[in-house]
Amino acid sequence: MGYHLRPVDSRSSQPTCRYAAGLPFAGTRRLAEHDRRWIERRLRRWMAGVGLSVVGLAGIVAGSFTLAEHAPRVGRLLHGGLGITVVTLGGVGVLGCLVARGWWRRLAMAGAGYLVGVGAAHAWLPRLAQPSWLTAEVLVATTVLGLSYLGLGLARRARLLRLVPRIRTDLAQGTLERFEGTPSGPPDVALARLRGRESSGRSVPVRLDVLPRSGLVVRFGGRRVERWEAAHMARVASAQPHALRVELPQGVAPKAPDPGLCLKRRSLTPHERAELARHIARLRRRWWPVVALTVVIVALVGWDLRTAAPERPLPLDGVSLGWLALLVVVYVGYGRRMLAARKLEHDRSLRWVVTVHQVAADPQRDPPSLEVLPISQLAWTERASPAGWRLSRL
Repeated sequence: MGYHLRPVDSRSSQPTCRYAAGLPFAGTRRLAEHDRRWIERRLRRWMAGVGLSVVGLAGIVAGSFTLAEHAPRVGRLLHGGLGITVVTLGGVGVLGCLVARGWWRRLAMAGAGYLVGVGAAHAWLPRLAQPSWLTAEVLVATTVLGLSYLGLGLARRARLLRLVPRIRTDLAQGTLERFEGTPSGPPDVALARLRGRESSGRSVPVRLDVLPRSGLVVRFGGRRVERWEAAHMARVASAQPHALRVELPQGVAPKAPDPGLCLKRRSLTPHERAELARHIARLRRRWWPVVALTVVIVALVGWDLRTAAPERPLPLDGVSLGWLALLVVVYVGYGRRMLAARKLEHDRSLRWVVTVHQVAADPQRDPPSLEVLPISQLAWTERASPAGWRLSRL
């Protein structure tokens, strides 16, 4: 079964274009029966794995509180069943870090190696034992590392779990879509994970076969994708490379423009203004991670204050101060999102973009090399292709 290919042309009369992981839409075909059965088997196994994870999590919580009740000394040491639960989940997360790649593994190996070394020194050479406060800090930091890894893994599973109804709808419809092209900017997160250690050069063309509603990647470069990976699906307004352009308003054009460039402006189409409205709403919608992180960090800092040893010189330890610093960074990032949304709102109200054209180019045949939103100063198109931020999750 071949694909029904559609040529990717920026001058297409289509009002919008679809992208997956930053790659343009190239065609559709019927989902092969063997691919359908393979996805259904994977889906059943994955759902069974999610069920086992829930059972395991419930077992850890129940076992931790039971241990705190039957072993009061351990319960007092780890501040009850909740503390035992946190430490146990952190240990599970550290084990996951050790089999992961990159900084997760390096940090987990450093923390676990230090703790094992301290335990061995305390057992065999007590005089070489490190200060108890340093050991406590490393233990807490390693536990937080494991909890972070475990939390991100659970969040990814939750996102995929929300896609299950869409995956079933895709399987019922039986359509597969191809997205193909050469990434023009930093690779999408899903695309980078699929490439792994392969070359990430921009000159290498990439092909994805995905289910249209869920974005589930079925094939990458013609090969089946064994891990669950959902590509970000984006619908953007088509470029207008040959739209009417007029002179910039007075006070907007630079006083000493580059003699090799021609700066003008063109009006945004209704579809482009609708796309801007979607970006603005998406930027303002991501408030819940800030609230959730605030609740978690306040609870952790409060727990640290409540369980602090009387002889500790500072009320907060280094890990709690690190969490508070992270919260400040998150609030700064959220503030930047709100500022970006406000600027895009002004761009939408102005209803035009600045076009940058080479003077030596033919305006009848060559598209503008760049289009820029006047208030936010964000690139809108680059050589008649949408700028990378328009295709990302924001």
